Amino acid sequence: MQKNDFIRINFQGKIKESGQLFDDGKNVGVVVGGGYVINGLDDILLQMHAGEKKTVDIEPDKAFGPRDHAKVHTLPEAEFKKHGTTPKPGLVVEADNMRGRVMSVTSGRVMVDFNHPLAGKVLTYDIEVISKIEKTEEKMLAIIAYFSKMEPHGMSAKLVGKEAELTVPPLIHPIYKKRIADEIMKFLDVDKVKFSEVFEKRTAKE
Repeated sequence: MQKNDFIRINFQGKIKESGQLFDDGKNVGVVVGGGYVINGLDDILLQMHAGEKKTVDIEPDKAFGPRDHAKVHTLPEAEFKKHGTTPKPGLVVEADNMRGRVMSVTSGRVMVDFNHPLAGKVLTYDIEVISKIEKTEEKMLAIIAYFSKMEPHGMSAKLVGKEAELTVPPLIHPIYKKRIADEIMKFLDVDKVKFSEVFEKRTAKE
């Protein structure tokens, strides 16, 4: 594979020490080297061919980074209750644009870990490159599916000159549409992206 190739992959990601499955996907369209998968997996994809399968271990520095003890904070329990929240282990909280998880609650003090849950973990991936995506329209649909997390049924993509015309259901958030447009213009020879949304009349059976 080459950087910026569009490909379809099957994958399973597990925590090596426990064997716990944390991620998987089938027939997922990604851009090699485009940040669609973690850095270590991108490096592996550059060494693979269509139809090839591999099982690889990825170290933390190529995955979600090392565990940083400076990201573990102790906060007063009263601060949580001020916002109507009762802290308990496992509770996910957000503060200063960071997401953390409550580790313990002791004597009015709450320990919160703002590290990524997979920080410091060696990950094992089973990865298969199914095929390369060659047609521009299919590449656009792959980008839509990746960022919308929706199956591309009922969607269409057409390239007219350097303008992409996309037909999508009215469920994709505007933030995701902006990201889809940016990605299409970044990786394809496209200067403008136009979205059309389709509303369909429900039948009595629906």
